[in-house]
Amino acid sequence: MLFTNALKQLDMQDISIVLLLIENRSAKRVSQILNVSQSSISYSLKKLRSCFDDKLFESSEGSMQPTARVLAMQPYLQNIVQCINQCAKEGVSQTTATRQWNITAPEYFEILMLPALLQLVRSCGLNWSFSVSRLGKDLPISDVLAGDTDVCFGFGAGYHRRHPLLDYRSICEDSFVCLSSVQKHQPKTTLNIDEFCETPQVFPTPWLSEKNMVDDWLHKQSRSRKIFTRATSYHAGAHILLSVPSLIAIPKKILPTLHIPSQIKVLTPPAGFPTFTLDMIWCKERTIRSDFHQLEALIGKIKI
Repeated sequence: MLFTNALKQLDMQDISIVLLLIENRSAKRVSQILNVSQSSISYSLKKLRSCFDDKLFESSEGSMQPTARVLAMQPYLQNIVQCINQCAKEGVSQTTATRQWNITAPEYFEILMLPALLQLVRSCGLNWSFSVSRLGKDLPISDVLAGDTDVCFGFGAGYHRRHPLLDYRSICEDSFVCLSSVQKHQPKTTLNIDEFCETPQVFPTPWLSEKNMVDDWLHKQSRSRKIFTRATSYHAGAHILLSVPSLIAIPKKILPTLHIPSQIKVLTPPAGFPTFTLDMIWCKERTIRSDFHQLEALIGKIKI
């Protein structure tokens, strides 16, 4: 039985709003996370304040500061959400419903991580499927916040690391190697920046962008490279080298997945060449879901 009849007015969205307000201290941010109007946030707060006979939040210097009462309530509200999630999880385990994860990622993720992730999902007996779309020029932040994209993978450091509604985790670090079919490169093991810029290059576009971190690095050196064609994948780009004397820069961890003919030379790029991380990016609000924690744990087990 409920302590008072007033508690009958509350629903799960009201509880979610309280927890998100404690974390974000902003009604505007919470409305963006839940994709509801700020008037809906205000209506929920009015009900909550009436039910608990407390202000719950007070405006201070442009942010909503939680009262001592609502901070005392926080662990109990979190427990309610966890219990509801557990009920949903138990229900799913007794049905054939498939949990589809919508992921946006570059080819790098599909080559190095997706096969291992699928193996782990199968070994755990999880009824999950994955719909992977190609990463575009920009991170699909609006889709992540709206829940249309569950998880995004991108190369750090980027705007996502500063976005107040997003969280991230660096999955791995990597560097580049150069593949060359240019005869004059054959005795070499390392390219200098002049050789790199003067050699015709294949531009791999495993994500949709006009430039990448290599071009940004060259721009800082007041240099540029000669790109004569683009390829939609690392494998296709490397294959072009067999027909046309040229060069391609690819992530070092991709190299073992390619079948490199003897006439293709693997070279170290010029000194100072960029390195990068692959980041897993999600909306902070998703962390209250138990299945998200399962996904994050599985991805954390993958060694690449």
